[in-house]
Amino acid sequence: MAGTAGEYHVVAELSKRGWLATITIKNAPGTDVLAQDVDTGALVAIQTKTSTASKNFVLGVRDETPTERTDSWYVLVRLHGLDQRPDFYVMPRNHVSAFLFVGHRNWLSKPGSRGQQRNDSNMRGIAQAEIQPYRERWDWLLRPTTELPYELPDWFDRHVSRFGLPTNHPDVHRYPVSAEST
Repeated sequence: MAGTAGEYHVVAELSKRGWLATITIKNAPGTDVLAQDVDTGALVAIQTKTSTASKNFVLGVRDETPTERTDSWYVLVRLHGLDQRPDFYVMPRNHVSAFLFVGHRNWLSKPGSRGQQRNDSNMRGIAQAEIQPYRERWDWLLRPTTELPYELPDWFDRHVSRFGLPTNHPDVHRYPVSAEST
């Protein structure tokens, strides 16, 4: 039920901020919430991911897929107790894609706990501490995602030149693969 609660919390937050927001029917590809800003008419498609206070956000390999759309977002929702407001992390879809792509390849490149090569997995994760600059960035929803700065952790900048970005990622020009890595 946490996922459903997260979707309703996102709709409530958007409504408080002057958006007409609705939860989509299940199985809508990559979109849990559709919203339109009442003042500007801006439309956004939002994928939500929800976790409890003690867990990372769990995503999958399909969340590495970039998009050409400039109105496609993730809102990661951290639930707390029943009487506490959740934390919200408002991230452009392509920032999430880049974060997961580089982070997973970096994880695979390192030996496991016993020195063995790691096995690939379809699971991906995001720790709350790594995305603090995206907290409560509701104001960003009114801007095209391609105009927004990447606010990812330092390790991302250290490793993106080694692993690059997913095929067809619209920001590949920002982060070219270094000649040493090819």
